[in-house]
Amino acid sequence: MNLKKTFTFIFSITLFTKPVLANYLSIGESGEIIPKDNYRLGASLQSLTAGKSGLNVGGYMDMGINSDSSARLLFAVGSVDFQLGGSYKYIPFPDYENQPAIGVRTAAWVARVSDTSITTFQIAPLISKKVQVPKGELTPYIAVPINMTFTKDTNTTGTQFVVGTEYSHPELENVQFAGEILLNLNKSESGLCLFASIPLDPKKGLKRRNP
Repeated sequence: MNLKKTFTFIFSITLFTKPVLANYLSIGESGEIIPKDNYRLGASLQSLTAGKSGLNVGGYMDMGINSDSSARLLFAVGSVDFQLGGSYKYIPFPDYENQPAIGVRTAAWVARVSDTSITTFQIAPLISKKVQVPKGELTPYIAVPINMTFTKDTNTTGTQFVVGTEYSHPELENVQFAGEILLNLNKSESGLCLFASIPLDPKKGLKRRNP
C-alpha cells in the first residue's frame, strides 16, 4: 500500500467512527523515548461524526527527561470546547533486538464541553516495536488505557483498546507522523486521531526561511 492509499484509508475510517472525546483520551505515541533535553513540537487532528460533530484541533510538546522517560504537554479546541493536559511516559524495558518496548503512560486532562467541566486521569500500559519498511520506519504500538473521569454530577471509570503507529519517511527526515484507532471497551469512547511533530531546539527556536 503506497503512502497516498494509506492516508485515503485512514481518512475513510474517520467517516465511520464515533469519537466524542477521543482526542482528549488519546495516547498518540509509542514506547520510543526522545533523548534527554530534546523537544518535539506537534499538532493533532480528529474528525468527530457523532454527538457534537466537527473537529478537534490541538498542539503538544514532548520533552525528553532521561533514558527511560519523557513528558508531553498538550492542548486542543474544537467540538470539545477546551482541553488542557499533560502526560508522563515511563519505559523501563526498551525496544532491543527481539524485545519490544514495554512501559506505562500516565496522563491528566481538564476539559469543557458546553457547560460541563471534566477532569480525567489516565493510566495506560504500553507496548511497541520498531520495524523497518521499504519507505521508512514504522513503530506500531498497543495500549489499554484506564480513564477515570469526573464531572460535577458523575464519576466514571472506563477502558479502551488503542492501536496505532508512528511513521517516519526517509524524504521527510525530521517529521514524525502518527495515527491511532481508539476502541471503547467499557464506558469510554471510540475514535481516530492523527499526529505530526518536528524537532524543536529551544536555544535556536523554529527555523525561518532566508529572505
